[in-house]
Amino acid sequence: MSSKPELSAMDIESVSKSYYTALSMVHDLTTELYERVHGHEGTPILDEDVLHVFIQNYKKIVRGELDMIKSAAKQYNESRG
Repeated sequence: MSSKPELSAMDIESVSKSYYTALSMVHDLTTELYERVHGHEGTPILDEDVLHVFIQNYKKIVRGELDMIKSAAKQYNESRG
């Protein structure tokens, strides 16, 4: 029997990787949103209905990524007992 403590299902490095993955996606999505709210020539889109759709889609995905962060922390904490 080893005297080393068993690794938890979610170690601290895995938590950090989960945070990075989620926030990297948020960063990419934010860049994509910035590009989407501008036309081909770089002029801002001013149609509020179009902007609403873009923003709603963005928020939906970002919320999922932020939930991933909370989930990773919760899983880590639960594995520690």
